[in-house]
Amino acid sequence: MRIGEVRTSIKLEKEFWSYLKDVAEERNMRLSALVNEVADATPERTNLASTLRTFALTHARLRAQTLQRELDRLSLAGNTQDLTRVLEACPLPCVVLDQERVVKQINRAFALWLNLDPRATIGQKLDNIMILRAQGLKELWAGLGDGRLARATFSATYVSPGKVRTAQAVAVALSSGEDTGSRGGRGSVVLFETLAGRS
Repeated sequence: MRIGEVRTSIKLEKEFWSYLKDVAEERNMRLSALVNEVADATPERTNLASTLRTFALTHARLRAQTLQRELDRLSLAGNTQDLTRVLEACPLPCVVLDQERVVKQINRAFALWLNLDPRATIGQKLDNIMILRAQGLKELWAGLGDGRLARATFSATYVSPGKVRTAQAVAVALSSGEDTGSRGGRGSVVLFETLAGRS
């Protein structure tokens, strides 16, 4: 890749390249133009691979915060018409659960992150797909379901042969009118704060 007038090679993990390509596509620019933009904005003699990783993580975190605020707004307003579009736009893996933690919807990032078939995943309990950990996990889900909690955090680990994926997760309670198929309780949206796993 040409950075300014210098031709160079940059070694990054495939998850970072994939994310940077998505950012470039959203901005209607070539990947090389995005890399040059990031390089131009950094001090001289900075490790470009590290800078690109930092840019990707910062970009994803800011985007996730914006989307989480939008999810909160939709939840508070009880307006879920745009929920599907918000989830698909989210760069982070996320799922919609009913009160019993049954997966009702997943976004593309979740399917790619764990390499799962969406048709085989929807209808399963999240607990059967991933190992979930938090202090007072049972009370956490009960609080989200009955409206005492608006949001909660926990850790999630996915294990399959040759693959371990770990993330911090944020669950945001949906309004009780949300059509998640739950009876008398609230569903939730779970965002997994991660860019890459460990193979």
